[in-house]
Amino acid sequence: MEIWQIIVICILMLPLFLIANYIVVKKAASERRSRDDRIERAVSDSVAASYGEKGMARQSWPKYRAARKKRKE
Repeated sequence: MEIWQIIVICILMLPLFLIANYIVVKKAASERRSRDDRIERAVSDSVAASYGEKGMARQSWPKYRAARKKRKE
């Protein structure tokens, strides 16, 4: 093969590479978006179940409390 044939083949392959890259990136982004949505839904369901039961006297795990700032003495 001559050098000009190799260059022509490379130039013709560039659009194919860009199209394949676009498809792969788009699929990865949609999978990540769906995974993030599932995680967010699971967390919101868990929080809703935890705080939705107002009739319970106590829960088996402690509620979250913000850490207090330590005083300098």
